[in-house]
Amino acid sequence: MTIHSLDIQCTQCHSKEHFKTGHDDNEDSIEKAIEQFHGKTQIQVRSIIRKHKIDNAEYGFALFACPQCQILYNPYSVKVEYDNIMLFQPFHKCQRCNTTLVKATDPIKTYACRKCGKKQLHINE
Repeated sequence: MTIHSLDIQCTQCHSKEHFKTGHDDNEDSIEKAIEQFHGKTQIQVRSIIRKHKIDNAEYGFALFACPQCQILYNPYSVKVEYDNIMLFQPFHKCQRCNTTLVKATDPIKTYACRKCGKKQLHINE
């Protein structure tokens, strides 16, 4: 998988944000992607890899949104399934209201601009 770029602009206030999805081709395994994680997440993933059988691992940049503020975020995220029944997936929090973020699945225009709060975002092509 490669990294894809998204340039999103608000038609109301004209602010722009750059987002990424996917992961670098050099990160072809969870072992190589570990360096992108920070703090406790890196420690926990290293421990899981050492002690357990990994069934599936998803990692990379993804779009998340605050279900309350409707603002987009772009963290490097990880989801590790291991030992046939276990799941490790850290939560990301909204910087404004501290609500747990969810994967952004709706059209870009349904999310709010971080600067002005209007729901007038579009992807620059």
